[in-house]
Amino acid sequence: MNESDVFVVRNHSMSLRLVLGLMNDADSAEETKSWALSALFHAGYTHDDSLRDYLRDRLEAKGLHVYNEQKVEAREQRQRPLSDEEKNMERRLFEGRLRAALTHVMNLKDDDGQPLFYKKNHWWAVFRIFVDMKINGLLENKYDPFIHLVSSLNLEKVNVELDKSTLSNITQEPVFSLPFSKWLEHKPWDGGSRQLNTFNRMYQIALELQTQLTLVRQ
Repeated sequence: MNESDVFVVRNHSMSLRLVLGLMNDADSAEETKSWALSALFHAGYTHDDSLRDYLRDRLEAKGLHVYNEQKVEAREQRQRPLSDEEKNMERRLFEGRLRAALTHVMNLKDDDGQPLFYKKNHWWAVFRIFVDMKINGLLENKYDPFIHLVSSLNLEKVNVELDKSTLSNITQEPVFSLPFSKWLEHKPWDGGSRQLNTFNRMYQIALELQTQLTLVRQ
C-alpha cells in the first residue's frame, strides 16, 4: 500500500494518504463508506491486496458492513447467466462509454485554445489508462489489442492517427512506462521546459480520461 499514490476522487487528484485520513475522520457512516469506496476503486485498479485488507479492517472496526468490492462480483453471483442479447447490450453500453470518454479527450483545449491532444504519442496516455484500469483486459506492451479496440469504437473525431510504432517508441521515456498513479512522483523537474511541457500535456490527457472512465464505473 503506497499512501503517496495519486488518483481521481470527485473530479480532483488526491493522494491515498489524504483519502484514508478523510475516511478515518469522517463524522458519519455514509461519509466513511464513500471515502472507502474511492480507495477501493484504486485498490482494484492497482491490484493492491494490502489496501483492500486495510479498508476492510477499518470498516469493521467502525462497525460497518463489509463492502462489495466490485459490481462485477455481484453479477457473477447471479443464479441466471446473461443471455446473448444481454451480453450484446452490455457490450454496446461499454463501447459507448469508452467512445464518450475518448470524444471528451479529443475535444479538450489547451490554454491557447488549441487541441490538447494533437500528437501521435498522446495515444500513449490513452493506452496507459486503459491498461491501468484493465479495460478489455489490456496488458502491458500488447499494442495490437488496444489498436483493435480503438478502431472498433468508430470514433467520429480522431485528432491524430494511432499507430503501433509510436506506442512502441514512447516506452523509451521511463516515466510513461510506469502506472499513471506513479507519474507525479517521477515528474522530470530537472528536465528542460520542453520536457516538462510534454509531461504536463500527457499527464492532463491521462487524468481527464481516467476521470471520465472512473465516473462511468461508479
